[in-house]
This record gives sequence, C-alpha cells and structure tokens, in this order.
Amino acid sequence: MSHDLHTDVRRALTGTTVDRRHLFRIGGLSAATAALVAACGGTDSPGIARVGTAPTTTALPDAVVNDGVLLRTAASLERSVINVYSTLLDGGLVPKDLTGAAERFRDDHTAHAEALDSLTVEAGGEAFSCGNPRIEELVIPAILATINGDEAAGTAASDDPSRDALNVAHALENLATETYQSFLPMFSVPELRRQAMLIAAQEARHSSLLALAITGRPAGYLELEAPAEPPQIPVAYALPSVFGTLGGITLVIGAQDEVGQRRTFSLDTPSLNTFVYDYITPSC
Repeated sequence: MSHDLHTDVRRALTGTTVDRRHLFRIGGLSAATAALVAACGGTDSPGIARVGTAPTTTALPDAVVNDGVLLRTAASLERSVINVYSTLLDGGLVPKDLTGAAERFRDDHTAHAEALDSLTVEAGGEAFSCGNPRIEELVIPAILATINGDEAAGTAASDDPSRDALNVAHALENLATETYQSFLPMFSVPELRRQAMLIAAQEARHSSLLALAITGRPAGYLELEAPAEPPQIPVAYALPSVFGTLGGITLVIGAQDEVGQRRTFSLDTPSLNTFVYDYITPSC
C-alpha cells in the first residue's frame, strides 16, 4: 500500500459527521466496519474490504535449491573474488612482494569458476558467468569504498590501504572455503562433494599463505594464547581452528572514526537470499 493502514482508517473515521469518541460509543465495531466499507467505495462486499488500492504483484518462480543452483552460486562467488583481486591489483593496493601471489590466486579462482561452469551444465543447469548479484551489489562496493574513501558519503580513505587489501583477500578466501564446506551436505551427488573439497582445499591454502603474509612467521601459524584484550583488527592465522568453521568471517578495515572505531563487515556463507537460482540470469 502507498500509505499506512491506520492512517487510512483514521481519515475515514474523522471524515464522517460523527466524532470518533461518539462513534465508538454509539456504534462500536459495526460503525467502524461501516466506515471502512464506505471508505473503500463498496457496500456489497461479503466481508471487510481492503483500505486503499493494492498494486498488482507478480509472484517469483519457485526457488528450488538443487545441485545446479549450488554450483551456480559457487561459481558466482568465485567470480566476485576474481573481480576483487583485479580491482586491488589494478589499484596498486597489493604490496609489490605479493602481487605475484595475488595474480596466481586470481588465476586459480578463474580455473575454479570454469570447472564449476562445466559441472553446472553436467548437472542440467545453465552456467552463471557473473559475480554473485547480492554480494556485488551490497558487499563489495561498500568494502572498496571503505578502503578508497567515498567523499559523497563522507567516508575517509583508509589509513593503510595495503593492510586492508590483504585482510579483504584473506576474508574472501575464508568465505569461499566455508562456502564449499557448507555445501557438502547439500550436494546430492558424491562426485560433487569431492570436487567441492578439492577446490576448498586450494582456497584454504590461499587463506593460510595470506595469513602468514599478514601476521608473519611464526606468529601467524596459530593462536597459542588468546590475548587478554582482542585487537581491533582480528589477527589472521593460517590455522584458525582444529576443524573448518562455518561461523562467518569478521572483516575490520578502513580509517578510524571520531571514536577510534573502524568499519566492520560480517561475511556469511550463501543463504536463501544469496543463492543464484535457475530463474536468475547474468547481467554483468
């Protein structure tokens, strides 16, 4: 509706010749019902009419999550990661001694996306050649604006763009790894589970190498003792836990604001609003 239901009812009631208090006193529910029917311009409806005019809506197709949808979603995430690597590399945000590694990681993601495309077709689906629509719209632009700054939004550029670029890459590699792990019980074909774990293992290695580059050796291997007060930017570890986690990733980047805080992003594995369903067509 174009305006609030209570507003319409109040206008209908106050537009009569009887004040609202007296209306309730003399007529109660029957008078209020009559006012609603009058406001809608009809008297022959068997029930209480709807206030206002409801626009015609078109129902979305059934959102079925099958092997093809999972593969399309994974391929879209791979392409979103590729896009971020390309942006960071083209912008000179990756430290020079790590540009070769970043380019290699990007190439690996390209190979993963192409392999997933083939698996999608084999599963009876249509390959998806773009980045993940929801991530591309809501997450990546906000992350890049936090690093580069956004004058229109009043966002200052990061005080250490290279630090943030590496942390973004590390977070996305972790997100990709967790995505494949979360999809394992959802795949109906054992071979797809095997393929997913092969890709996940390679992306976990990316994450580990980035953690060592960010935190250093040997401090970056694993957390031996939790600090009394956690740092503002989470420490990147090559072995963050004994087993793979599905708890999401916390990414803290950008310049400090007036109270000393940086922007925090919570990255979670794909869910119902992030899946690339069969009815979604590429638009990149």
